[in-house]
Amino acid sequence: MSFMTVEDFDLTDRKILAELDKNARISYSELGKRTHIAKETVKYRVEQLQKKGIIRGFYTVVDFSKLGFTLYRLYLRLQNTNPKIENEITNHLSQSKNVSVFYRINGAYHVALGIWARNTWEYEAFWLAFKIKFGEYFSNYHLSLMTEYFEFSRLYILPSKTEKEIFTTISKSEAQKLDNIDFQLLAFLSNNARAPLVKIAENLKISIVTARYHLKSLINKKIIIGFRPIFNLHALGYEYYKVDILFKKFDKTKEIMQHILSHPNVIYTERTLISSDLEFDVEIENFEKFTEMMDSFRAKFPEDIKDYTYYSLIKNYKTSYVPAL
Repeated sequence: MSFMTVEDFDLTDRKILAELDKNARISYSELGKRTHIAKETVKYRVEQLQKKGIIRGFYTVVDFSKLGFTLYRLYLRLQNTNPKIENEITNHLSQSKNVSVFYRINGAYHVALGIWARNTWEYEAFWLAFKIKFGEYFSNYHLSLMTEYFEFSRLYILPSKTEKEIFTTISKSEAQKLDNIDFQLLAFLSNNARAPLVKIAENLKISIVTARYHLKSLINKKIIIGFRPIFNLHALGYEYYKVDILFKKFDKTKEIMQHILSHPNVIYTERTLISSDLEFDVEIENFEKFTEMMDSFRAKFPEDIKDYTYYSLIKNYKTSYVPAL
């Protein structure tokens, strides 16, 4: 049985997807210029991609370090559960304002979480409340603290010699002072990245001039890093894998990282405390292709890569793009 992949999409759709992946807030006129397609055709194509469920929405990329938040990553392995208990755990995590990412995964653990907190005590409060309620069902868990997180544009959509666009969502930054309008604007744009200024103004009950000023200010301060589409990977014919690599030797670390992170299917990379030497996330056609990619990395650096672990995504229960401010 054959499945559609992004290579099966026509060139027009791939051009549009590639441009939106770099800047989802681009106007239809500018998108038409960059893809050499009429504005009306571009608008129709984008609407069809949304109607078919290939594009599920548009989100705003925020450096939430500048909002005063830290991201903790928690892996859980469950034990002695049943459908009722697992449903209760799912509801608890989905409704928690501290949970930014909630995946059900394959691998050594069953659950992968991203937890937002302003400080270690806020994370501790989340963890203790969660453990008191469900701790008897944890057979193992692992916690790490993210110090850097980068998103990359997807070169696999339209392979070319251009470099990846980089979006920084965690950085070594001081928290910025924001007012109430800034917070409201970030919350609204988090899942409405293509909303026009008039809609932003209506939603926030402010003038268009005020909306434009605050949006421009957030971009200039690099709090808003970019605007991107939310893709339906299944519709694109792709699967998601998270990889952790351990090195034997460290003299070629930069060369290895540059080689791996430049691969067109690598779309995120993280740096964490108490974890592996290199972490990255992959969107690729299937497990066979994933294995071929990993084998190619080990073949190129046989004396440097000691081992790697990975998990694959079963279900995405929650992804939030801005903390509950």
